[in-house]
Amino acid sequence: MRRTFLIALLIGIFTIPSSAFTQSAEQNTAAHNISNGVQQLKKGDYQAARDSFEQAIRYSDESPAGHAGLGIAYFHLRNDKDAERELRRAVELNPREVIAYQFLGELYYRKDDLDTAATYWEKAVEINPSDTALSARLERIRKEQKTEKDFNRDLTSHFLTKYEGRERIETGRIVLRILEDAYGEVGRALSHYPDQEIQVILYTDQQFQEVTDAPDWSGGIYDGKIRMPIGGIEKETPGLRKLLYHEYTHAVVRDITKRCPTWLNEGLAQYFEGRTVDSHQKETLRQIAVSGKITPLANLERSFMGLAGSQAGYAYLISLSSVSYMIDNFGLYRVKIVLEELAKGADTNKALSTGIMISYDEFERGWKRSLE
Repeated sequence: MRRTFLIALLIGIFTIPSSAFTQSAEQNTAAHNISNGVQQLKKGDYQAARDSFEQAIRYSDESPAGHAGLGIAYFHLRNDKDAERELRRAVELNPREVIAYQFLGELYYRKDDLDTAATYWEKAVEINPSDTALSARLERIRKEQKTEKDFNRDLTSHFLTKYEGRERIETGRIVLRILEDAYGEVGRALSHYPDQEIQVILYTDQQFQEVTDAPDWSGGIYDGKIRMPIGGIEKETPGLRKLLYHEYTHAVVRDITKRCPTWLNEGLAQYFEGRTVDSHQKETLRQIAVSGKITPLANLERSFMGLAGSQAGYAYLISLSSVSYMIDNFGLYRVKIVLEELAKGADTNKALSTGIMISYDEFERGWKRSLE
């Protein structure tokens, strides 16, 4: 959900009139570097984008778009101090640089400063009231502010948990213990340990629905923060452990790459929660595969959140089956390379070709044959 929002910001980023950089060779060069930087941001190549925007402002330090782009690149590289400096410089140069306000909001949202984030998004909506995606984002953060204003906080070196009521202290501790286990196990398997704290917000069932608008079948979500309803949890259960491992895996994948097809993301999350394809599910998949009606993986690259329960169940099963096949045949080391290639801006075909050394089509054909 959040990734879709950020991509939407970049689709129309930095609309610059063709005459804007005709006054000098320096400004023309700056415009060229800004154009390159925008394309690199869209591809997810944030280091290259940073270099392009840095070059742009060397030629034209008075360019709001150059400073905004550099701030966005720093934001994605988790260099928050420099990101804030550049984004503030952009709005200083152009008080209507809406993209800078939007990412300043994202920056403070990531810091869990909801009040400041809302202030920046309110300014962005004031400038561009037709932005329905941002208006929806603002509405949601207001729900979060209202719901979470009196929440308690517990902090470890890797996680920040928030929950309501002192009576839930033990629940929070149980959640933190499981997440620390996940941090170690998933980290060792993927050779990756996020170096920024991960926020975990525990809601009542009603609060969870009000804040997230998640479908009924969702037991939790990860949208940059782990959010889950805890109901009457008083002790560790296998179900709680599975759920937390699942959502934590999403956090790890997001930390490696913000560009991951959903079937791969959800397949990995299920794999690390310990889920397997049972005999009944294998037979169901076999029959569908034999009939030639199995859903192409390319159709499962987008979010599953809008699917009905039965459709979602099928999409998750396909994801688990295909990713289990990938891990069994190529190993987690190769899967990690796929994720790293996606992080560099590769599409799914190129990422698979580099990571597991066969094309998207070849992988899919092999997986389908294994079902039959």
